[in-house]
Amino acid sequence: MEDLQTLIARLPHTPGVYLYRSQTGRVLYVGKAKDLKKRVSQYWVRDAIGPKTQLLVSQIADIETIHTASEFDALLLEAKLIHDLAPKYNVALKDDKSPLYVLITLSEELPHVRTVRRTDIPKKLKRNDALFGPFPSATVVRAMLHHLRHTIPYCTQKRRTGNPCFYTHLGLCTPCPSVIVGLKEGETKTALVHEYRTNIFRLKQILSGKSGRVTSDLTKQMQTLAAHQQFEEAEKIRNHIQHLSRLLQKSYDPMVYVESDTAIEDIRKTELDGLLVILAPYIPELTRATRIECVDISNIAGTFATGSLVVLTNGNKDTSQYKRFRIRRNPPAGGPNDVAMMAEVITRRLSHQEWPFPDLLVIDGGKPQVSAAMKAMQQLNHTLPIVGLAKRFEEVIVPLPHGRWKTLRLGATNPGLHVLERIRDEAHRFALSYHKLLRSRGFDTIEPT
Repeated sequence: MEDLQTLIARLPHTPGVYLYRSQTGRVLYVGKAKDLKKRVSQYWVRDAIGPKTQLLVSQIADIETIHTASEFDALLLEAKLIHDLAPKYNVALKDDKSPLYVLITLSEELPHVRTVRRTDIPKKLKRNDALFGPFPSATVVRAMLHHLRHTIPYCTQKRRTGNPCFYTHLGLCTPCPSVIVGLKEGETKTALVHEYRTNIFRLKQILSGKSGRVTSDLTKQMQTLAAHQQFEEAEKIRNHIQHLSRLLQKSYDPMVYVESDTAIEDIRKTELDGLLVILAPYIPELTRATRIECVDISNIAGTFATGSLVVLTNGNKDTSQYKRFRIRRNPPAGGPNDVAMMAEVITRRLSHQEWPFPDLLVIDGGKPQVSAAMKAMQQLNHTLPIVGLAKRFEEVIVPLPHGRWKTLRLGATNPGLHVLERIRDEAHRFALSYHKLLRSRGFDTIEPT
């Protein structure tokens, strides 16, 4: 068996779950991490941990890790493993506070979604009620439910008076059960009850690790609404799908990570293979996607404008390859020019011959931004496979020969789309972080890259 420091040194900077085992193989503690290496390493910094954690560390003989595709998956898997294995220290380290559960009262006509402590759980759940957890961190589980309401609206109001609750006006509780109870019996009330129960059932599916099924159902609903020219309703569903996609970045059944040692690699390979299949008819020279780069621009009215370049290597974030740019051109009197800024960043990126060139270049934007990037490449006698990802409808913009274009609208569950969304969101995050840095320090204090 390897010593612990060797095990820790080999841990990856990826989301996942870690299990601490004793000399006899018993699981002492289960935890989740956004970055396994950073999180696990913290346990061996004596000044940063308390006496109870020190006691745990003194008994650890082995570390097992399970990689996941996202932190959300890690959260769900952590809760399931704690429930199944009942590790001693998952209770002992909580200072007598029992962990939090999520209770969905599907036995009610208009179900409630509640967070409860172990002591508050009914001794016998009613038929159809669903209990999820334990979740060791109350902060995390409440934040998770907060974000999920943007995808699956539900009501948190205890008393239902016939008047809409506050969150109805924010679009986070629709249809509102408080309004439904005030309606007379009839087709309208029956339809709204069905709609609300459908929402709650979808929430149950997500917490069960079946988000792919929920995304598929929402996509079908959106397409049906659009086919009947109910575009406003279709747009609302599309927004729900995008919120779910960003939260999960394609969530899989948590048990897939237990059943397969190569789950995360398999997921990434499926995504990259899916992307190649999508683009092959339009970019035949794209035969691999080992290195994908994405460029994004961030600014406010043209001031403190920044550009970012992020990299996926074999589908995983390669932060050592990230680059950031401060836009040098002055904002024109008419306001910011994102197209010109994009051209500047592409020109400066291509001037670095020492940087590896990508198999695919992704531009955050539509035809204007992609055109600007292509023009910059042509001026430097470069050709790279390139696509754009337009935010409004998550459309993939593909340039074709002779000035033609192909716009691809992929299903929200398409693995190839997940690659593009993931790298686009990471590029946006990285560009925005540099933009905020420039604003906080002042324009003249930082030299451009």
